[in-house]
Amino acid sequence: MLLGWIIPVLPRSVVVGLSKLAGQLAWLLPLREKRIGLKNVDAVFGNTKTAAEKRFILSTSFATFTLTMLDVFWFSKNPEKRILEYVETDPSFEPFFLAKANICIAAHFGNWELMPQFLALQGGDVSAIAATVKNKAVDRILTKRREKTGQTIIPQKGALRTLIARLRKNGKVGFALDQNTSEKEGGRAVDFLGLPMLVSTAPAALAYRTGTEILFAFCMPLPNGKYRLYSTGALQPPAFDKERDADHEALELTQQIQDTLSAEIRAHPEYWLWSYRHWRRTSGKTYPSNYPDY
Repeated sequence: MLLGWIIPVLPRSVVVGLSKLAGQLAWLLPLREKRIGLKNVDAVFGNTKTAAEKRFILSTSFATFTLTMLDVFWFSKNPEKRILEYVETDPSFEPFFLAKANICIAAHFGNWELMPQFLALQGGDVSAIAATVKNKAVDRILTKRREKTGQTIIPQKGALRTLIARLRKNGKVGFALDQNTSEKEGGRAVDFLGLPMLVSTAPAALAYRTGTEILFAFCMPLPNGKYRLYSTGALQPPAFDKERDADHEALELTQQIQDTLSAEIRAHPEYWLWSYRHWRRTSGKTYPSNYPDY
């Protein structure tokens, strides 16, 4: 609540400066997130990056994440003015403005929170799947700010029926698909950034069964606290065939999704959230020697 009062009244330069300071402090302090981030960067890049390059990646990643969280509050004041002033779009982002059903795939890259808010301001019917924060008071605060420009936040649990209804009305539904999903919650093993990871196949299964085109969305931080929205293209699922194994088709499509996300993260690793335990071991299975051990 304190952040909700203070952050929106700060000048943009101060908010950006605070995020950069946080990035430097996160590298200097013995934080758990720093240890996790180092394990992840080492696992993905090994000796292909120097110690200085890894430090730059992690400190910038911390700063980017901090700015994303601060911006949840900063853009909640006069969002129409501020978002339109500080967000620009690449021509590749044009498909998102069409009145057409799409499954939108993103990663925790740059300011992933801002994309659906920007689209909702443009009159789009946008829904985003979000995990419920354990602290219910915090969850209410975040949801209220996320929905301020018109997007709808859908809790993960029991979301399928709502998603199908949105797609039938030519709405767009968004998923961040770069986090571990347990087998109990439908996670299947795919290759992500060169390492096996359990990922939800639900977005791919939904795309396959409904024939909905998949769009990829990214939000690149720019100087002076601005952002650029862009897409790396679309992925059309194969035509649904009840004679084929739907689970296999969803798994194949999920791997294509992860390949696209991986390529963009490798191209700009400093803007991705490295401090999360993306790769988690399951008992009874073997893993490569460079697999993170948290």
